[in-house]
Amino acid sequence: MSPPDVRTVKIPRPQRAAPEPLRRPVPPAEDYPLDALGDILGPAAKRIHQVVQAPDALCGQSILAAASLAVQSHADVLIEGRREPLSLWAVSIAESGERKSAVDQVALAPHKQYERTQLQRYANDKTDFAIALSAFETASRSVNKGKDPAAIKSALLDLGPAPEAPINPMLLVTTPTIEGIHRLYKNGQPSIGLFHDDAGEFIGGHAMNKDNRTKSVSGLSRLWDCGEFDRVRSGDGAEKFFGRRFAMHLMMQPVIAETILGDDILTGQGFLARALLAWPSSTIGSRLYVDIDLSTDSELAAYRSRITDHLQTPPTLREDSRNELEPRSLVLEAQAKILWTSIHNALERDMRDGGDFASIRAWAGKAPAQILRIAGVLTLMADPDAGVIHTDALDQAAKLMAFSLAEAVRIVGTSQVPTEIRHAEALLCWCHLEQTKFLHSGAALQFGPNVIRSKRAFDNAVIELERAGWAVPVDGGCEIDGKYRRRVWAILEAE
Repeated sequence: MSPPDVRTVKIPRPQRAAPEPLRRPVPPAEDYPLDALGDILGPAAKRIHQVVQAPDALCGQSILAAASLAVQSHADVLIEGRREPLSLWAVSIAESGERKSAVDQVALAPHKQYERTQLQRYANDKTDFAIALSAFETASRSVNKGKDPAAIKSALLDLGPAPEAPINPMLLVTTPTIEGIHRLYKNGQPSIGLFHDDAGEFIGGHAMNKDNRTKSVSGLSRLWDCGEFDRVRSGDGAEKFFGRRFAMHLMMQPVIAETILGDDILTGQGFLARALLAWPSSTIGSRLYVDIDLSTDSELAAYRSRITDHLQTPPTLREDSRNELEPRSLVLEAQAKILWTSIHNALERDMRDGGDFASIRAWAGKAPAQILRIAGVLTLMADPDAGVIHTDALDQAAKLMAFSLAEAVRIVGTSQVPTEIRHAEALLCWCHLEQTKFLHSGAALQFGPNVIRSKRAFDNAVIELERAGWAVPVDGGCEIDGKYRRRVWAILEAE
């Protein structure tokens, strides 16, 4: 008896009414507390949200991270003898089309204008340096001719030291390696930021491949912690550097976020736990055009002016150093210290087994330090000369941190998806796109998504689809495209 043709096979109906989801969907996001950003950053983020119409958290995260980059070289928070830099990291998750680039462009506009001006000046300074160095080398060779050692020494002392190369003023980087960052810190300014509106390029780049990931995240985490690093190389010896600051904002699509949130190195080592997380609800479909040019908008004038002032203000450097920061101290007023202590203790209790933050201890454990950092950023944005963090700033920082922790609870548990589930989703999506009603293993292994083009990966993915009711085995197989296929599944359509 010949096998049935696919055209005569009736699609089996599962016992349950409809297929089950392959995973628990991510709960809806809360509104971002834009008012907690203060009188400078809050109105700027609101204006971007109003005109660009990107999700509120995307605007808030961008503005806060951009402010951190501007102020991090000027002060640290000092508490009980410990110093907390004002460097903030943020990771924002949004689909393609959520206008990540447009938000980033506005938030970083004053930084890019400042950097462009400095780079133009740097190009001229390099020309002047090359001329001065050539003159010095010519003079140095001259004093070394036909004289006894004492006379040469005296002449060299009169000549003075060689001219120093100008400091590289680069402020923003997008796809660096950790070695590149260290090299830039050695020859450049001590405060830089990694900002990328499509962080898949960085996550998938050389610095974060499987051979370099541990080294990269460890080096970046040390910069977040204390702004220190060392370079020990066989070619150029051993050096140690202090007084550097590193801000970061990575915007990424959900598929990239799910990959890194499920990465043991990025989560276990604490790299992601140092970042403020946000995955806001989409605004796509509700964005009517607003005829306003934000590059000249008066509503953003205070933000642009304050950021530019911070960038143009020379930071305090360690004596006899060209680029080692020695930031001044910000301290908590008495009531702010009491408030911070109570928040610290509450967070600690919530990390107990069964507590609100037991599932995100890595994030919650760093929250007290994050609150200090955010409060410091808000304080300097309100008053560039401030030396004290008041209760209002700490309360605002606590609200922003509470949002980030709620996002971590919401995101991390639903994004750390087993490989088999992700592969099942990819296979089901491919079937629906190809309008495949009957799936056979040969077609999937040859033409399906790359991630399931091995027998083991395919089998595991199909098992998950069967369990959820999306794939129903065809007993005995059937004929497809004129050939008998032994392993065939009916694929149910999405409602």
